Amino acid sequence: MSFKVIKPGFLTTVQDYGRLTHGEQGLAQSGVMDEHAYAWGNYLLGNHYFDAALEITFGSVELEALDDMLICVCGADLDFKINHQTVDIWNSIQIQKGDRLSWHLPKHGIRAYLAVKGGFETQKFFNSRSVNLREHIGAKITQDEIITCQASIGQLDHFIAPKYMPNYHQEVVLRLLPSYQYSEFSDAQKTLFFSQTYTISNANDRTGCRLKGAPIAIKKDKMISEGMCYGSVEIASDGLPIILLKDAPTIGGYLKIGTVFSLDLAQLAQQQPGAKVRFELMAIHQAQKERSVFNQFFGVGVNSKALKI
Repeated sequence: MSFKVIKPGFLTTVQDYGRLTHGEQGLAQSGVMDEHAYAWGNYLLGNHYFDAALEITFGSVELEALDDMLICVCGADLDFKINHQTVDIWNSIQIQKGDRLSWHLPKHGIRAYLAVKGGFETQKFFNSRSVNLREHIGAKITQDEIITCQASIGQLDHFIAPKYMPNYHQEVVLRLLPSYQYSEFSDAQKTLFFSQTYTISNANDRTGCRLKGAPIAIKKDKMISEGMCYGSVEIASDGLPIILLKDAPTIGGYLKIGTVFSLDLAQLAQQQPGAKVRFELMAIHQAQKERSVFNQFFGVGVNSKALKI
């Protein structure tokens, strides 16, 4: 049984690590937008890193527990409550059959994650349970729907150390790995790109994030479509950046100045339109080091193909 949906909210979907090896079939990577929060949720429950969780965007969600379950809520502070009582997040919690879990208006960040012991057990498609509405894979949760997982009982003493808890209010700095097209940009264009602070526009969703700022004048504004990856930073024909996110298509035809380091995109996933973003260069060896530390701690890639940076 598991959970009955009382209020589905604005956008609540089941997500896991995504379809990591199916780009050649034209499928987007999909998966969780905030890898950091999702990974901690599974880690604190002793789950496998790929176990599916609920991604709750902007709150207004209420669920009824149909079994006793061990859960963990991480990510945005959406005023999480159990039976109308505020509960701390970023730690494991034992809930009882009949408990009402609710998420309200955002206080800090916009995406919260509900992890359950053993993960949610929805249908898989190309080795992933991740919903991608643009590709018509799966659907948002709906009122009265039953979301399946296993009953569980566990300890209540697993929590995140304060130093690992993110600050969603700080200015977002995205570290950029130069792409093979980096040399297509002049020194003046690069200076303008890295020296300014951009603003997140209203065109910001799971597909991509358009930024507002001083445009970069480019001559070669379009090219023959080619493969793209999560985190690619395209410079569109208006001279402004588009950061490709989890549900982005697999091909595109704009010049790409680089790719944002994957772990930095978790902070971007928690920002609303109007938030500030800037870029700085990152060395590939530093990215490899940080990615390796993260993967080893959370067991990412164990019994699976390793993630790319």
